[in-house]
Amino acid sequence: MVATFDYKGFAKDLTKQAECVMPQDIALKYKKEFLDKIYNYTYVAGEAFSKDETIENSDTAKVLTQIISEWTFHKYVDLLRSGIPDIYHESILQKLAYVAFEMTKESALSKLSNDEMLKLVEVQLNKAYEKSCRHLLENGQISQAIFDKAMSLSSVDTTGDDLNKSISSVNNMGSEKMNKSKSTVKFTVVALLLALVTVLLNIFYVNNPKLIIYNLVAIILLSVYIGFYFGANKYSK
Repeated sequence: MVATFDYKGFAKDLTKQAECVMPQDIALKYKKEFLDKIYNYTYVAGEAFSKDETIENSDTAKVLTQIISEWTFHKYVDLLRSGIPDIYHESILQKLAYVAFEMTKESALSKLSNDEMLKLVEVQLNKAYEKSCRHLLENGQISQAIFDKAMSLSSVDTTGDDLNKSISSVNNMGSEKMNKSKSTVKFTVVALLLALVTVLLNIFYVNNPKLIIYNLVAIILLSVYIGFYFGANKYSK
């Protein structure tokens, strides 16, 4: 089953959140390109997870997409502050996005907890980031000073808690929807049994004078259920 969700709308929402927490120095110099990058990487990740048949459900797809979005935010901040020339930013971000995609997907398939998944992604992304920067250093494309600065920066140290909070929020939303769905199942079963009993009584006791009263009660109860069902579905969205 494909874990389809509105990844375009999700990318827009996360980009708006990113705009609200952008560091001031980044917002002053790079706001448009920064937000464009966040949207594009979130959109691409969301589209990939939404169409991936190995992902169990849309809530999982959203969590994995959000992790990639958050890490794109953090590492792009580090790149912009590092002094690494702009022409190398895209290739580095692409490598990091690929690593994040593979690690999050592998974590989901391995049923790792959120904490385990975040630690795994962080370790592998930091390795990939250092490897990419060292490659530039060894090729003479950046200086030792720029490399050292790139390695010393970590925007996640000041905003890293947001990642856990955001993921917990997405998971809680999924749990709430599941609980609401379960609450309607019990009433659905009762309503179906009531309807079945009503049909059987009308077949086998068609001339019973009390049948009119029973039918009236059954109609009232079923009407109450229908109102409850549509109300629960409306307000659980």
